[in-house]
Amino acid sequence: MTIAQIDTSPLARRRRAVWPLETGLTYLNHGSYGSCPAFVLEKQAELRARLECDPTRFFKVDLEGLCDRAREGIGRFVNAPAEDIALMPNGTVAMAVAMNAVELEPGDEIVATDHEYAATFNELARICERSGAVVVKARVSLPVTGPEAVVEAVASAMTDRTRLIVVSHIASASAIIFPAQEIADLANERGIPILLDGAHTPGQIEIDMAALEPAFYAASCHKWVNAPKGTGFLYARPDMQGRVRALAQSCRVHVARPERKAFLCDTDYVGTNDYSANLVIPDAIEHMAAQLPGGWPAIMKANHDKIVAAINLVTGRTPATPIAPPEMIGSMASVALPPNPSPERPTVYDDPLQDALLERHRIQVPVWDIPGVAPRVMRISAQLYNEQAEYKALAEAINEELGRE
Repeated sequence: MTIAQIDTSPLARRRRAVWPLETGLTYLNHGSYGSCPAFVLEKQAELRARLECDPTRFFKVDLEGLCDRAREGIGRFVNAPAEDIALMPNGTVAMAVAMNAVELEPGDEIVATDHEYAATFNELARICERSGAVVVKARVSLPVTGPEAVVEAVASAMTDRTRLIVVSHIASASAIIFPAQEIADLANERGIPILLDGAHTPGQIEIDMAALEPAFYAASCHKWVNAPKGTGFLYARPDMQGRVRALAQSCRVHVARPERKAFLCDTDYVGTNDYSANLVIPDAIEHMAAQLPGGWPAIMKANHDKIVAAINLVTGRTPATPIAPPEMIGSMASVALPPNPSPERPTVYDDPLQDALLERHRIQVPVWDIPGVAPRVMRISAQLYNEQAEYKALAEAINEELGRE
């Protein structure tokens, strides 16, 4: 059977997901870059072939409808109107677009937790340099005992000069699920725009955009949605969409389209790019949903149960300690490790321990610090392809390598 026959079959999405990971590699870092199943890559290849058959038709005629299909699939997945979703190349770009949509003056304040992603702080630094605004960090200490500690930290950082609140739905390095609903409610009550960083959220836990009602929600889809690299979206509440502009303006922005929101026209086409990754997001969502009876809720529960068992195993057999309760983790979790005894040691990755785990044990798992929060943590992921035996091997390897240090 050819790929074309498989792809056009109504049974195609029932195929078992096959991730093209390196044979012999224990991959416990789905949370950073994901891994796109073969079926989804095949669908992307079809679109690329379609583009090259007639590039003029693809960019001038086909692209808009394909973008609409992608938005509709995302909208169903996160409970948001498709017309309020702009496709983005990744969560970092989506965050930058949203942050630059807020007008700021000297002395204005932007509240962000100290668990936010480095790219977010880098973009905020550039914005503050230009506008004269300042970042106020809400300190969330580890270990976190419960959601109320995060809400209290954010609330205590807010003042009458707060013009934007930036909070991760699931923090990157610490992997902690923050109480997005409670914080969004607090922001909305005070009339302050809130930007939720959902780079790690789609596919880990349910997103209900209608309930959250954030000013902005930025996300990536190459992680837990299992779409190709170069995928993401920005949700903008209708009252905020007039402020949103793509970071690069295309040749079509000036063309008035009464039948179509400028919010979409500005972001659907930004020059001659390869848009195929975003266009197959619905295929990734449907393909993954077919992997377990019960679809996405079953996948989220299976991965959550797996990571909870893994963290219990690792912290029970090594010096690692948990940093959050089970109800504040999704499909990945971080544990605190003893500090790096020799920070000056050269490293290929973020920490020599990560290097050693890969070189001597063929285990790929990130180890890093969270500046101002934790000197050394390891973030462990759980995807359908992972097994408990891998976490047992990780625990043994951690003990061996910490002993070497």
